[in-house]
Amino acid sequence: MNPRMKPRIPILLVAVLVFLVMSAPKLDAAEAPQRGRIVILMVWDGLRPDLVTPRDTPNLYQLAHAGVRFDRHHSMYPTLTMVNAAALATGASPGVNGIVANTMYFAPVLAGKAPALTEKIAKPVMLESTELLASLNGDGAFAGRLLDLDTVGQQVEREGGYLAVAGKSGPAFLFDNRVESLKDGHDSVGDPHKDFLLVTDDLIEPPRPDLEKIPAASRDGAADSARDDYFTRIVTDRALPAAKLASDAGRPALIVLWQHNPDITQHLAGLGTLPAFEALSTTDLNLSKVQAALVSNDISDRTDLIVVSDHGFATVRMTIDLNALLTTAGLKKALDSEDVVVARNGGSDLIYLSKTDFPSDSARHDELQKIVNFAEAQEWCGPIFSRDLAPVPDQGKHHRKRSAEKPYLGWIDGTFAEQVVGIFNPSRSPDLVISFREISDQNNNKLTGPEQPAFALAAKGQTPVKNESKTLVHPVKGIMYADAPSFTTGMGMHGAAGAAELHNFGAALGPDFKRAFVDTNPTANVDIAPTITQILHLAPNGGPNGARPTGRVLTEAFPGNRPWVGTLKPIALSTKLTLQGVEVTNTLRITRLGDHDYLDNATEARNPLGSSP
Repeated sequence: MNPRMKPRIPILLVAVLVFLVMSAPKLDAAEAPQRGRIVILMVWDGLRPDLVTPRDTPNLYQLAHAGVRFDRHHSMYPTLTMVNAAALATGASPGVNGIVANTMYFAPVLAGKAPALTEKIAKPVMLESTELLASLNGDGAFAGRLLDLDTVGQQVEREGGYLAVAGKSGPAFLFDNRVESLKDGHDSVGDPHKDFLLVTDDLIEPPRPDLEKIPAASRDGAADSARDDYFTRIVTDRALPAAKLASDAGRPALIVLWQHNPDITQHLAGLGTLPAFEALSTTDLNLSKVQAALVSNDISDRTDLIVVSDHGFATVRMTIDLNALLTTAGLKKALDSEDVVVARNGGSDLIYLSKTDFPSDSARHDELQKIVNFAEAQEWCGPIFSRDLAPVPDQGKHHRKRSAEKPYLGWIDGTFAEQVVGIFNPSRSPDLVISFREISDQNNNKLTGPEQPAFALAAKGQTPVKNESKTLVHPVKGIMYADAPSFTTGMGMHGAAGAAELHNFGAALGPDFKRAFVDTNPTANVDIAPTITQILHLAPNGGPNGARPTGRVLTEAFPGNRPWVGTLKPIALSTKLTLQGVEVTNTLRITRLGDHDYLDNATEARNPLGSSP
């Protein structure tokens, strides 16, 4: 028997049952109950939309075809988990909410403000840690404003509703990031916080001695599948009954379930491998358990189930050690020096310059231009983004204003402005964001599998390494370069600006969504929180410094509303840089809907001068 041809009858029976119940005739939108709604947001970490099929994910496939399928859904760039968790939680772009990567360098912004964190933040830190996030959100650091505006979960709490968040540490914690500062039922900024449950890999709040122990992390087969099953049980056995009580009392309820898979297994085994398909199947089974619990609790008619992924995925073609390459090229003093700090983020790296080593704007400009010239000369480089000009120029030649015709160009030649993709934050953004190149139309047939050759590029040049991916079952398109030292050729990664990573999954089913509707408008993770806010009738979200959501409400998906919400305009933005007789062109493909831009893809072309493009 083919290893993928496993019996699926029990799962399909659940799918049919749930479909029949949730597709039964409902009240018209005008007659539907306006209070006591329940929203479940289930995140399949790293799910690509092309991997949702009747064979491998029958429940999700059925949900998407019974309700609303967002056919042009987008991840936020950089296509990283924490970036998109913050966008899903707040409805704001990375530049507005302040989380611009998975790994960030906080020393420049917190220098002297948080002595207890000085040693911890001396180097870039990976944010997928509840302890770290809670420390950053503490009184000595961001004082409850790790995110520059409240989350939709905090909105629910403020309205006296019920909130439950279960799943992967890091992204799950962001939805309720002030939970460890509670005193007398209020958080560190004074907001009420009473009816809630937070269960992640490394935290349970409030403490629940009756809960079984969280399973240990696993890297066998479908990695961490036992943990995903555990978090699903938290939702079905604990959160849904509590949400029903809140709903019966006319209070809103929000449940967030963040699964590790298929992300973790695609990372370790590679796309198109048997473990990766098993991860899809186990996560789909967890979805069926949630749907069955809606039926058994008799709340299908008041519950909206939204399923999205945080980002897409691609296969690693070669790993790149940018820190080592910059050091070898003489653009950084030493591997561990602080003159140029590289924050590795898989498909994109963040570059921070020391203000001590580069005190003037002209010195910073010259160093950044050298780094850009070096990177863009390499085959592994994709688009590069630079932060805005300094407010007071010390040398006019380095502070030319952006062209009115091309305001998307960055301060450094050959770069885009960080604002173009919504990642500019005045205090937290790096000097450069270098996206590694994705080749969307090539598959991993010659990359994934332990028998395939694998290479890494570092200080000593390109060297062969052992291929750690699993045997390929079915080739998957989309390959990339990545700065990921613990991964190899053939394994999975994300974080760049290619189509395979930017296009993720989105679907919804419930009383507040149309039936059998395909939304062909561009949508994105940043649109989910504003949509939930409207469904639950929550007060508008915001932050103390004027931060506001940048996403839109997906009104076209609501019953009775027109399917089109504005004129679509395709936009192509390009940068050009001439290096050693070769013109390097990077192009961003964007779809504009009203005043909302959706990044579709980034491509790179190299043409010797004098040749036809």
